[in-house]
Amino acid sequence: MTSFNSTFAIAAAALTIAGTAFFSGNAAYARGGKGVFVQDYQFAKPMHGYSGYSNAYYCDYQRLPNRKCVITASGAESCRIVSWTLREMCQ
Repeated sequence: MTSFNSTFAIAAAALTIAGTAFFSGNAAYARGGKGVFVQDYQFAKPMHGYSGYSNAYYCDYQRLPNRKCVITASGAESCRIVSWTLREMCQ
């Protein structure tokens, strides 16, 4: 009888965990939650973005350098920035 009880307890725990994972993702959308979106823009020089509210979303920006690296004759790595990415993240 104890093996049945332990098997039942393990099955109940697994169902509880699965149900929690399933319903926790849908609860935010049920309350009107918004998604997060990310978009990248390519520029030749570093650009600034506006951090703040745009409509109902809060947007923030990151400036990321795009590097091109080569190995020199001495075996050292030499990198230079060839362009910039402005990453927009809104939620």
